[in-house]
Amino acid sequence: MDPSAGLSGVADLFSKTSTFVSIDVVDSTSLKSGENEQDVIYTFLTYHKMVRELAYTHHGEIATISGDGMMCRFERADDAAAAVQNILRETPSFNKRQNRLSRPFALRLGVNTGQVYESQSMAAGQLISHTIDVAAKLQQSSLPNQARFSQETVNALIQASLPLARLGWDVNLKTTAYQYTGVEDTRVVQRTLPSPVKILLVEDDLSDLMKLRKLLWARRQEPLPAFTPPQAALCTLAWKPHVILASTDLAWDAGWELLKALRSDHQASHIPVIMMSQQTTGETVEKCFGLGANGFLRKPIEEQQVAKRVDMVLREFYL
Repeated sequence: MDPSAGLSGVADLFSKTSTFVSIDVVDSTSLKSGENEQDVIYTFLTYHKMVRELAYTHHGEIATISGDGMMCRFERADDAAAAVQNILRETPSFNKRQNRLSRPFALRLGVNTGQVYESQSMAAGQLISHTIDVAAKLQQSSLPNQARFSQETVNALIQASLPLARLGWDVNLKTTAYQYTGVEDTRVVQRTLPSPVKILLVEDDLSDLMKLRKLLWARRQEPLPAFTPPQAALCTLAWKPHVILASTDLAWDAGWELLKALRSDHQASHIPVIMMSQQTTGETVEKCFGLGANGFLRKPIEEQQVAKRVDMVLREFYL
């Protein structure tokens, strides 16, 4: 809130009851230690996306993201409880298919319901409240892959029937705490790799293009070259590739524009895209993943890295 608003700003404040879910990755520093930079960036961005989508599915929003921690906000405690259930249920699947690090993610969650003061001029990330603090403290005291609920949230539940274990009175937080242990989704879905795997190559450097084609043919995969984004768009719609490898080094930033177009097209947004670039800075990698890429390859192309990245996205999207 703008300090210059004076009393009018204070008068604009109103109280609202909300349920906050604090989420953090257990020992995230160790998870990142010794890992490839792009695998760290991709995995944590994908984790953020998973939580964000599950929060939205249950009528919530992301209040703040701080480091690896996230704070979600819900108007109804039942929606928050449903989101907590699904986040913990989906984490094993995330570890199996999207976590590119050598160790699995474990999450801690804390849930609290109470009053929070805000104003129309206040962004979600500016909220400061004892209610939020309690949610964060409950999360910090929770066990890995479990959620800790406050008595206030349990009292606010109307429909949700969670198997909660009563832990007792928390002297510091002035609430009775309850523990919820997530249940893994045990449904088995049979998935197989497409055969042959069709890979669209969007590259105007003939040397790189020939190298990629030779490598993919040797792996019994089917490459198709495209030299410009219009060609790539036509091939994507008509040929329906399973993976797209595209260069960021095309003239006039055409590679970046192609990535944006692929991610905004409902017929192509589901296709995994691996970007290739001569620019090897962390900013370039983050830009790729921020725009929706699923992998990154540094030029000059290395055979082992191409095989590794292609296999990663095939496993994530088709197995």
